[in-house]
Amino acid sequence: MSASRMIAIKDVTKIFHPGTPAQSRALNGVTFDVAPNELLILKGPSGSGKSTLLSLIAALMKPTSGEVVVDGTRVSKLPEEFAALYRRRTIGFVFQKFNLIPTLSAVENVMTPLFPEKIPEAELEAKALGVMEEFSIAHKRNAKTSNLSGGEQQRVAIARALVNDPPILLADEPTANLDAALSRQFLGFIERIKGEGKTIIVATHDPLFFDLSFCDRQIELHDGSIVAEEP
Repeated sequence: MSASRMIAIKDVTKIFHPGTPAQSRALNGVTFDVAPNELLILKGPSGSGKSTLLSLIAALMKPTSGEVVVDGTRVSKLPEEFAALYRRRTIGFVFQKFNLIPTLSAVENVMTPLFPEKIPEAELEAKALGVMEEFSIAHKRNAKTSNLSGGEQQRVAIARALVNDPPILLADEPTANLDAALSRQFLGFIERIKGEGKTIIVATHDPLFFDLSFCDRQIELHDGSIVAEEP
Protein backbone atom coordinates (compact mmCIF):
# COMPACT_ATOMS: atom_id res chain seq x y z
CA MET A 1 0.00 0.00 0.00
CA SER A 2 1.14 3.56 -0.70
CA ALA A 3 2.81 5.34 2.20
CA SER A 4 -0.04 7.87 1.95
CA ARG A 5 -2.69 5.21 2.71
CA MET A 6 -3.02 3.11 5.85
CA ILE A 7 -6.60 2.05 5.12
CA ALA A 8 -8.38 1.78 1.77
CA ILE A 9 -12.15 1.24 1.57
CA LYS A 10 -13.00 0.35 -2.03
CA ASP A 11 -16.63 0.39 -3.23
CA VAL A 12 -17.81 -1.43 -0.10
CA THR A 13 -21.40 -2.59 0.20
CA LYS A 14 -22.78 -4.48 3.19
CA ILE A 15 -26.19 -6.16 3.12
CA PHE A 16 -27.48 -7.95 6.20
CA HIS A 17 -29.82 -10.97 5.87
CA PRO A 18 -29.72 -10.93 2.04
CA GLY A 19 -32.64 -12.60 0.29
CA THR A 20 -34.86 -12.60 3.38
CA PRO A 21 -37.70 -10.32 4.52
CA ALA A 22 -35.24 -8.83 7.07
CA GLN A 23 -32.77 -7.75 4.36
CA SER A 24 -31.19 -4.34 5.03
CA ARG A 25 -28.45 -2.42 3.27
CA ALA A 26 -26.02 -0.93 5.80
CA LEU A 27 -23.43 0.39 3.31
CA ASN A 28 -23.83 1.30 -0.33
CA GLY A 29 -20.64 1.49 -2.43
CA VAL A 30 -18.53 3.42 0.08
CA THR A 31 -15.01 4.44 -0.99
CA PHE A 32 -12.37 6.41 0.94
CA ASP A 33 -8.74 6.21 2.14
CA VAL A 34 -7.21 6.93 5.53
CA ALA A 35 -3.62 8.14 5.80
CA PRO A 36 -1.13 7.02 8.46
CA ASN A 37 -1.49 9.07 11.68
CA GLU A 38 -4.77 10.58 10.44
CA LEU A 39 -7.64 11.26 12.84
CA LEU A 40 -10.83 10.67 10.89
CA ILE A 41 -14.28 11.34 12.33
CA LEU A 42 -17.14 9.31 10.88
CA LYS A 43 -20.33 11.16 11.68
CA GLY A 44 -23.99 10.64 10.96
CA PRO A 45 -27.17 9.50 12.71
CA SER A 46 -27.70 6.08 14.22
CA GLY A 47 -28.11 3.51 11.46
CA SER A 48 -26.02 5.46 8.94
CA GLY A 49 -23.38 2.73 8.64
CA LYS A 50 -20.63 4.08 10.92
CA SER A 51 -20.38 1.04 13.22
CA THR A 52 -20.58 -1.34 10.27
CA LEU A 53 -17.57 0.38 8.67
CA LEU A 54 -15.53 0.02 11.86
CA SER A 55 -16.45 -3.67 12.08
CA LEU A 56 -15.33 -4.21 8.48
CA ILE A 57 -11.99 -2.46 9.09
CA ALA A 58 -11.51 -4.64 12.18
CA ALA A 59 -12.37 -7.78 10.17
CA LEU A 60 -15.20 -8.54 12.59
CA MET A 61 -17.38 -9.02 9.52
CA LYS A 62 -16.90 -9.17 5.78
CA PRO A 63 -18.39 -6.88 3.11
CA THR A 64 -21.02 -8.18 0.73
CA SER A 65 -18.93 -6.65 -2.06
CA GLY A 66 -15.91 -4.40 -2.37
CA GLU A 67 -12.56 -4.51 -0.58
CA VAL A 68 -11.05 -3.38 2.70
CA VAL A 69 -7.25 -3.12 2.57
CA VAL A 70 -5.27 -2.25 5.70
CA ASP A 71 -1.52 -1.65 5.56
CA GLY A 72 -1.32 -3.70 2.38
CA THR A 73 -3.43 -6.63 3.65
CA ARG A 74 -6.79 -7.37 2.04
CA VAL A 75 -8.57 -7.94 5.34
CA SER A 76 -11.96 -8.42 3.67
CA LYS A 77 -10.69 -11.78 2.36
CA LEU A 78 -8.90 -13.07 5.47
CA PRO A 79 -9.93 -16.47 6.88
CA GLU A 80 -11.02 -16.13 10.52
CA GLU A 81 -7.79 -17.60 11.93
CA PHE A 82 -5.75 -14.90 10.20
CA ALA A 83 -8.38 -12.23 10.87
CA ALA A 84 -8.00 -12.86 14.62
CA LEU A 85 -4.21 -12.46 14.35
CA TYR A 86 -4.67 -9.27 12.30
CA ARG A 87 -7.01 -7.81 14.93
CA ARG A 88 -4.61 -8.66 17.73
CA ARG A 89 -1.57 -7.15 16.02
CA THR A 90 -3.08 -4.22 14.11
CA ILE A 91 -6.35 -3.01 15.63
CA GLY A 92 -7.27 -1.50 18.98
CA PHE A 93 -11.06 -1.24 19.34
CA VAL A 94 -12.91 0.84 21.95
CA PHE A 95 -16.51 -0.39 21.86
CA GLN A 96 -19.51 1.79 22.66
CA LYS A 97 -20.42 -0.27 25.73
CA PHE A 98 -16.74 -1.05 26.43
CA ASN A 99 -17.33 -4.87 26.29
CA LEU A 100 -15.33 -5.48 29.45
CA ILE A 101 -15.57 -8.85 31.22
CA PRO A 102 -17.36 -8.02 34.50
CA THR A 103 -16.06 -11.04 36.42
CA LEU A 104 -12.42 -10.11 35.77
CA SER A 105 -10.38 -7.40 37.43
CA ALA A 106 -9.36 -4.28 35.56
CA VAL A 107 -5.81 -5.52 34.97
CA GLU A 108 -7.07 -8.94 33.82
CA ASN A 109 -9.30 -7.22 31.26
CA VAL A 110 -6.36 -5.22 29.95
CA MET A 111 -4.27 -8.39 29.75
CA THR A 112 -6.77 -10.38 27.65
CA PRO A 113 -5.43 -9.36 24.20
CA LEU A 114 -1.97 -10.54 25.29
CA PHE A 115 -2.94 -14.07 26.35
CA PRO A 116 -2.48 -15.64 22.87
CA GLU A 117 1.06 -14.25 22.67
CA LYS A 118 2.38 -16.85 25.17
CA ILE A 119 4.20 -14.27 27.26
CA PRO A 120 5.02 -15.15 30.92
CA GLU A 121 2.21 -13.97 33.22
CA ALA A 122 4.43 -11.59 35.20
CA GLU A 123 5.47 -9.91 31.96
CA LEU A 124 1.84 -9.75 30.80
CA GLU A 125 0.80 -8.02 33.99
CA ALA A 126 3.72 -5.60 33.89
CA LYS A 127 2.87 -4.63 30.32
CA ALA A 128 -0.81 -4.16 31.17
CA LEU A 129 -0.03 -2.06 34.23
CA GLY A 130 2.32 0.12 32.18
CA VAL A 131 -0.51 1.07 29.84
CA MET A 132 -2.94 1.49 32.73
CA GLU A 133 -0.49 3.94 34.35
CA GLU A 134 -0.60 6.05 31.17
CA PHE A 135 -4.35 6.46 31.59
CA SER A 136 -4.33 6.89 35.39
CA ILE A 137 -6.28 3.69 36.09
CA ALA A 138 -3.56 1.40 37.51
CA HIS A 139 -4.76 2.15 41.06
CA LYS A 140 -7.93 0.19 40.17
CA ARG A 141 -5.98 -2.82 38.91
CA ASN A 142 -7.66 -5.32 41.25
CA ALA A 143 -11.20 -3.94 41.10
CA LYS A 144 -13.85 -5.88 39.21
CA THR A 145 -14.84 -3.79 36.19
CA SER A 146 -18.50 -4.13 37.18
CA ASN A 147 -17.64 -1.98 40.23
CA LEU A 148 -15.97 0.82 38.24
CA SER A 149 -17.53 4.11 37.18
CA GLY A 150 -18.23 4.82 33.51
CA GLY A 151 -15.08 6.91 33.15
CA GLU A 152 -12.97 4.27 34.86
CA GLN A 153 -14.39 1.54 32.62
CA GLN A 154 -13.58 3.65 29.60
CA ARG A 155 -9.96 4.06 30.68
CA VAL A 156 -9.69 0.30 31.17
CA ALA A 157 -11.19 -0.18 27.68
CA ILE A 158 -8.67 2.24 26.16
CA ALA A 159 -5.77 0.54 27.95
CA ARG A 160 -6.98 -2.84 26.68
CA ALA A 161 -7.23 -1.47 23.13
CA LEU A 162 -3.66 -0.14 23.27
CA VAL A 163 -1.87 -2.84 25.26
CA ASN A 164 -0.55 -4.50 22.08
CA ASP A 165 0.59 -1.11 20.72
CA PRO A 166 -1.54 -1.43 17.54
CA PRO A 167 -0.99 1.10 14.76
CA ILE A 168 -4.76 1.68 14.36
CA LEU A 169 -7.34 2.68 16.98
CA LEU A 170 -11.06 2.43 16.24
CA ALA A 171 -13.62 3.95 18.62
CA ASP A 172 -17.38 3.41 18.25
CA GLU A 173 -19.53 6.13 19.89
CA PRO A 174 -16.93 6.35 22.70
CA THR A 175 -18.69 9.15 24.60
CA ALA A 176 -22.24 7.79 24.35
CA ASN A 177 -22.23 6.67 28.00
CA LEU A 178 -20.19 9.55 29.43
CA ASP A 179 -21.04 12.97 30.84
CA ALA A 180 -19.59 16.16 29.36
CA ALA A 181 -16.51 16.27 31.61
CA LEU A 182 -15.56 12.66 30.91
CA SER A 183 -16.21 13.19 27.19
CA ARG A 184 -13.74 16.08 27.15
CA GLN A 185 -11.26 13.91 29.03
CA PHE A 186 -11.60 11.29 26.29
CA LEU A 187 -10.77 13.94 23.67
CA GLY A 188 -7.54 14.55 25.57
CA PHE A 189 -6.75 10.82 25.40
CA ILE A 190 -7.37 10.83 21.63
CA GLU A 191 -5.10 13.84 21.10
CA ARG A 192 -2.33 12.13 23.09
CA ILE A 193 -2.71 8.86 21.16
CA LYS A 194 -2.62 10.71 17.85
CA GLY A 195 0.59 12.39 19.02
CA GLU A 196 2.09 8.91 19.37
CA GLY A 197 1.62 8.37 15.63
CA LYS A 198 -1.43 6.11 15.57
CA THR A 199 -4.13 6.16 12.91
CA ILE A 200 -7.51 6.81 14.54
CA ILE A 201 -11.11 6.52 13.34
CA VAL A 202 -13.90 7.65 15.65
CA ALA A 203 -17.52 6.92 14.76
CA THR A 204 -19.76 9.38 16.58
CA HIS A 205 -22.68 11.75 16.44
CA ASP A 206 -21.35 13.72 19.45
CA PRO A 207 -20.86 17.39 18.38
CA LEU A 208 -17.81 17.60 20.69
CA PHE A 209 -15.82 15.83 17.95
CA PHE A 210 -16.86 18.10 15.10
CA ASP A 211 -14.58 21.08 15.74
CA LEU A 212 -11.34 19.58 17.01
CA SER A 213 -8.12 21.41 16.17
CA PHE A 214 -6.28 18.07 15.87
CA CYS A 215 -8.89 16.35 13.64
CA ASP A 216 -7.68 15.85 10.05
CA ARG A 217 -10.94 15.01 8.29
CA GLN A 218 -14.63 14.28 8.75
CA ILE A 219 -16.81 12.01 6.63
CA GLU A 220 -20.58 12.17 7.01
CA LEU A 221 -22.73 9.12 6.31
CA HIS A 222 -26.47 8.84 5.74
CA ASP A 223 -28.28 5.62 4.89
CA GLY A 224 -25.00 3.83 4.14
CA SER A 225 -23.59 6.41 1.72
CA ILE A 226 -21.07 9.24 2.04
CA VAL A 227 -22.94 12.56 1.76
CA ALA A 228 -20.18 14.98 2.78
CA GLU A 229 -16.45 15.12 3.41
CA GLU A 230 -14.65 17.95 5.19
CA PRO A 231 -10.89 18.49 5.56
